Amino acid sequence: MAQGIVRRNSRPRLMVAAALGLILTACATQEGYRQQAALHLGQSADMLIVERGSPVARDYLSDGSEVWTYFVAEQRHDPGGYSTIPRERRIVWTDRAGRQHVRIEQYEETVYTPPRSWMVECETRFVVASDGIVRDFRFAGDACRAPEIY
Repeated sequence: MAQGIVRRNSRPRLMVAAALGLILTACATQEGYRQQAALHLGQSADMLIVERGSPVARDYLSDGSEVWTYFVAEQRHDPGGYSTIPRERRIVWTDRAGRQHVRIEQYEETVYTPPRSWMVECETRFVVASDGIVRDFRFAGDACRAPEIY
């Protein structure tokens, strides 16, 4: 009997957690990506490997630091379809007395957008000091998006 109560109480929590996950995913920004990448600053390179995996490249700097490069490519898809766009047109005419009149008509236009697919990329570089601590990072690309932390 106690198990039934736990299940009923956990279902709303699960629904709230799922809704929160959808909201956070929808709010992915480059600022959120910067915030999440900044969490690695001051951590050991081991934690970087645990959380992000092996880098695709390692380059060496003259001071003994290394630059670890991570690369992600994602395919995005827009299904296309029909949409309605509000439009406005101005009709100007002159009456018999020579006065000019303007009438504004509002209407809707249906527009078709074809489906399309495209690739987005994100390249992130972490500077790992000779003592094994992450000291800096840089990133570039349209796929560099994550939910904001704060």
